[in-house]
Amino acid sequence: MVLSNADNSKQHGLCVPAHRFRQGGRDVYAFALDLRTLDALLPDRIDDRVVRDANRQLTPSHARGIQTYLQDRDNWLLGTLMLGIDPGVVEFQPYIADGDAPMTVGELRISGDYVSAMKMFDGQHRRRAIKDAIRQLESDERHSDKLAYLGKASVPIMLYAEADTSALRQMFADAAQTKTIERNTVARFDLRDAFNLAALWLEEHSDLFVGRVEMERASVPRTSTNIIAINQLAAALKTLVVGYKGRVSKDLNESYMLNLEELYELCWVWADDFMPAAREEYDGLMAGEIDNSEIPEHRKSTLAYNANVIRLFAGCYHEWVKDSSDWNPLAEFIREESLQPGSFEGAILVDAGLIVPGSITPLARSQAMTTAVDYIVRQAGKSRS
Repeated sequence: MVLSNADNSKQHGLCVPAHRFRQGGRDVYAFALDLRTLDALLPDRIDDRVVRDANRQLTPSHARGIQTYLQDRDNWLLGTLMLGIDPGVVEFQPYIADGDAPMTVGELRISGDYVSAMKMFDGQHRRRAIKDAIRQLESDERHSDKLAYLGKASVPIMLYAEADTSALRQMFADAAQTKTIERNTVARFDLRDAFNLAALWLEEHSDLFVGRVEMERASVPRTSTNIIAINQLAAALKTLVVGYKGRVSKDLNESYMLNLEELYELCWVWADDFMPAAREEYDGLMAGEIDNSEIPEHRKSTLAYNANVIRLFAGCYHEWVKDSSDWNPLAEFIREESLQPGSFEGAILVDAGLIVPGSITPLARSQAMTTAVDYIVRQAGKSRS
């Protein structure tokens, strides 16, 4: 099949193969631009101080995060940049197969005088990150290979034939309605996070968690035979390592990514040694004395299957082992305490401030969890002495 198009002798600021289609009553042109071409075409869409036309104000820290992602990883992924342009300055020459009607694929042409009229309404942080990544790599000859690698890469563009700025602003708002990725999906799919990997490893290898981790939802229904969702388990493991008030730094995550066996071992000791020693509920599950089918009914009599309580125990373990390698006194103290829902004064979770007297739901607030961890560790220390 031979493809042909009209004469291309006229000078254009942008001339690329594109696919033309209709969306929302507008012509739309889909194509790709290499990073250097994009950098040259959009020199004025990077202002930090003001909202430019149809875009929101740029947040430099967000752009820097994307820049670091681009520079540090070869297998990066950037989504489509969305721009608008006056329909009157766009030329589209469809390819024509011999003897056939014009195709929806052809040559998009925008004269040099009008290229700067393109208004980006979604993607300015990615655009800024690309610009800054190229500039930083250009400033250091040691990164010439990385610069060449990025120079050959491209990003997808969607150019909407729309000149009205208010319409573009509405399009930005509409584009932002896309559903956020659920936390459980992030935990399952983001394999650059060492704690997601550890949670997935426990789900496959831990006697306590195998067959008892919710993978499809971000939380566990009361009627479920699972005891924790995968994203909640990953959060508990982070608390296990850095404490409830701590944060997993990029360097710490990368350190564990290089030595996952160490992280797996730490998590396994907590899950299959400490947890069954700390609660008869977990001990019974691991020993087969409690069947998974009994978990929904048991929720009426114990909070041991509550995700916040499981994370609480991870936080207590972290605080305890900072000062002692022997976690048994902490486990013995927790095992003797009541976790009955609706408890009143004297119950450990009530006294620790994690649950309101008479309530059946532990508080999820950070301050309440931190206070509860400190209280339980302090009381366990007193009981040991």
